[in-house]
Amino acid sequence: MLNSILNLLLKIINMKKFSFIMLAMAFMALATFSSCGKYEDGPGFSLSSKKARVANTWVIEKCMVNGQDITAAFLLFLGTHSLEFKKDGSYEFIVDGDRETGTWSFDSKKENLELMESGSTTKYLQKITRLTGDEMWLVEDDGTDKTEYHYKSK
Repeated sequence: MLNSILNLLLKIINMKKFSFIMLAMAFMALATFSSCGKYEDGPGFSLSSKKARVANTWVIEKCMVNGQDITAAFLLFLGTHSLEFKKDGSYEFIVDGDRETGTWSFDSKKENLELMESGSTTKYLQKITRLTGDEMWLVEDDGTDKTEYHYKSK
């Protein structure tokens, strides 16, 4: 009888240790996933790869220059438009039927998109500040003007 009670107590202690270990692991995972993400405006965590989130068809939702919202004028200038980033590293920008094509890639830290128009040797850097499946925010800073582009998936 005493052996049965001791075995039962050992099982309870082992279950409590297991529960404590599982609770500690869950807490560590929560702390890791809720910490700051790579992009300043989020998300903190995503199951999709960065490349999979960029590879999409996008339209401008908002455009700001030096903090001033110029979306209405920008959309009037662009008209019908879309920007498609493909998984193979190519892109296609369509404005009122005119096409610009090129290649895109991440910089080494995956903090910036590097765009190069076909036939050009100049790379344009755009800093990624938000990247989800439905939103992509990019910033260009040429030293004089800071332009923010907020895209939404089409």
